[in-house]
Amino acid sequence: MRIFMTTILFTAILSSTALADTFRCPNGALVSTGDRLAEVYVKCDPPTFRDTRTDSEAGRRGATILVNVEEWTYNEGPHRLMHLLIFYNGILSEIRTLGYGK
Repeated sequence: MRIFMTTILFTAILSSTALADTFRCPNGALVSTGDRLAEVYVKCDPPTFRDTRTDSEAGRRGATILVNVEEWTYNEGPHRLMHLLIFYNGILSEIRTLGYGK
C-alpha cells in the first residue's frame, strides 16, 4: 500500500510540473507556452490584432526591469472563441481564452 501511494504521489508531482498551455492556430498548427515568438509567427496565421508595449517590474536593489510585452488576438468569428497569446520578452507566456468573436 505504501508503494502504491508513493507511486501515485510521484506521478502527480511529475504531471503537474510538465503542464503547458497550448493553442491550435487557425491553420491547425499547435503552439505551447515556452515557444519563441518567431516560432509562433512561422507556425500560425497572422493574428487579427497585435499590440506591443513595454512594462516595468521592480528588480533587485530598487532597479527597474523593462519587459517587452506583445499580445496577439485571434478572432475566428461569432461561432468560435477568441484567444489571446501573451509574449514576455519574446517567449509565449500565457494563452487566454476570451469570449466569442464577432
